[in-house]
Amino acid sequence: MRRRVDHGAMGIAGFVVPWSLVAPGVASAHLSGEATPAARVLRLDRDGMPEVPWTVTQARPVAVGEVSLGAWVSLAVPRGDFALGCEVLFTRNPDPRPLACLGPLVLEVSDAGPLRFAGGAKEAALAGPPTGRWLRLSFARVGDRVQAEILDGEAVIAAVSAPAAGRPERLEIGGDPGEARPTLNARLGRIELSWPGGARGWRFPARGPVSAVAADDGAMLNVHNLPTFAATSPRWNGSSFDPRLTPDHYDAIHLHDDDFGGLDWPATHAVEVPETAAAGVYALEVAGERLPFFVRPGRPAARLAFLVPTATYLAYADEALPETRFPWTCRDRGQAFAAANGFLSPYDLHSDGSGVCLASLRRPRATLRDDYLYPLCGAPHLLPVDLALLRFAAREGIALDILTDHDLDAEGAAALALYAGLVTGSHPEYWSGAMLDALEAFLGRGGSLAYLGGNGFDTVVAFDGDVMELRRASVPSHRTWDPAPGEGHLSMTGEPGGPWRARGRGELHLTGVGMSLMGFGPSRPFRRTRESHAPEVSWLFDGVEGETFGEAGRVLGGAAGYEVDATNRRLGTPDGVRVLAVAEGFGPEFIDDAGRWFLDEAERARHRRAEMTLWAHPGGGLVFAASSVAWCGALPSPGAANDVGRITANLLRRMSGAG
Repeated sequence: MRRRVDHGAMGIAGFVVPWSLVAPGVASAHLSGEATPAARVLRLDRDGMPEVPWTVTQARPVAVGEVSLGAWVSLAVPRGDFALGCEVLFTRNPDPRPLACLGPLVLEVSDAGPLRFAGGAKEAALAGPPTGRWLRLSFARVGDRVQAEILDGEAVIAAVSAPAAGRPERLEIGGDPGEARPTLNARLGRIELSWPGGARGWRFPARGPVSAVAADDGAMLNVHNLPTFAATSPRWNGSSFDPRLTPDHYDAIHLHDDDFGGLDWPATHAVEVPETAAAGVYALEVAGERLPFFVRPGRPAARLAFLVPTATYLAYADEALPETRFPWTCRDRGQAFAAANGFLSPYDLHSDGSGVCLASLRRPRATLRDDYLYPLCGAPHLLPVDLALLRFAAREGIALDILTDHDLDAEGAAALALYAGLVTGSHPEYWSGAMLDALEAFLGRGGSLAYLGGNGFDTVVAFDGDVMELRRASVPSHRTWDPAPGEGHLSMTGEPGGPWRARGRGELHLTGVGMSLMGFGPSRPFRRTRESHAPEVSWLFDGVEGETFGEAGRVLGGAAGYEVDATNRRLGTPDGVRVLAVAEGFGPEFIDDAGRWFLDEAERARHRRAEMTLWAHPGGGLVFAASSVAWCGALPSPGAANDVGRITANLLRRMSGAG
């Protein structure tokens, strides 16, 4: 369904392409709004967000854009008689939805109403087709009539016919060509088309998503608006859980009425990024809204690179967070904008209750702002917390280049080749296989890692152009969704989704720690351990006088909170990882990580804490883990100093060779 953008919550919205670029270059902004205000570029990673004198050219007036929601397929049909058969499994369709459209003739179906042709003759054998099991649609044009049947096995359970409306040569399944109404919630399997003297068929690939599927004779079936691929088909019987081994068990797609393949808004502005541009986080500001983008230097200029967690940013972007499922503690205009326009994130459910597993970069990302407050806790989350680190490093004179998750996935180990250390922000949760390979190679050759967050290196994602895929699998989720049986593999790569830990990789093996607790109660301070005073590691605490630090912070009031990590030798913490500080006393609102298991309640109680660690990696570098999403939020404000800042500065200077 195509509709105008609702700007009630945000007067301007849009996105920047490319999101990450190497200087010199041009970034184009694609905006929607009801006015054409002036635009300027700000540098977000410096105190005060100074204006940058770059050239901004307006290519066209800003106008209210349109959003297309809902997936369907379409194919060419003969002008004469034809018959089409399609496997279909209905999910949730509370009102009449287009099952098939042949020109102006629309075959409708709903959970409660009869199968019918909209506005035409109605003769139905069933009030509504059953949901949740595979059926078959038979659709034919014979002479001057069109007839449709739904079959359960060999039994016809609904039938209807109507006069043909001309001789259209295109058939839509699940949607209407004008996108005037909500699309069908259903799964589609094999499609067969026959006509006097010929036949062809289509099989959906287990690898996707794709925008077109070819029949044996080359005829194309067009796939609109990014449905889910590698869905279990009528052939899936539970004997295989891997689409790479049994692709015919996964030759189906899942259509949702809120599927979203990205926006086709034209470019409204062009930002010329000069060759002299410093690496950093910038934003195009229009009418008070700031659209972030990231600039990399043409050649590395620093010893350290900050890894912008764009995979995590995209996973959370435009999260709906319906208040019927989650209690809110504050309001946010980005969440309101996303809800008003039907945007979803991979933390949300589709309208039929299935999980969202695809996200496009060509979207507003209205919740990714420097002033964002997370409604579930009322605290800064993601970008504003990461900006606190970058602004602190700039005040301290610690140079950091910029690299994004998408860059690391595309370029691999070469993206890190000229750096001595890699620095993460508050929540580097989502990682592709190529990203992990690159980081492991970097550590193996002597690079160092400053993991300044919590719940990092946790979950598998994959990228294909503008789209990221995330499948929840293996471990029950605290507050998101679980996949349908058999659907834990990513369609883009075929690899298992879910936690990297379930595949013997990920956070514990990489950093020595993994998430132990999550909750929105008060953050806690850290307390130094006896081991932190050992001569070989005491440099980290130069200037720290007390035994306790991190008593205050922007994220729930302290340095250890929201999501925190701890070691676990049994689950993969390597030998040699030193616990230098701990945070304890977390309240009952903090729950254990669903991916951990314990021998008994005594062991569980011992792990209800955050553990800051340092590891002399066998490759020759250092691996530091702050083990808290709240850590960067506890860095000092401009003109102030604290122990969290001293520890962070000591670490980054040592990694860069300046300390």
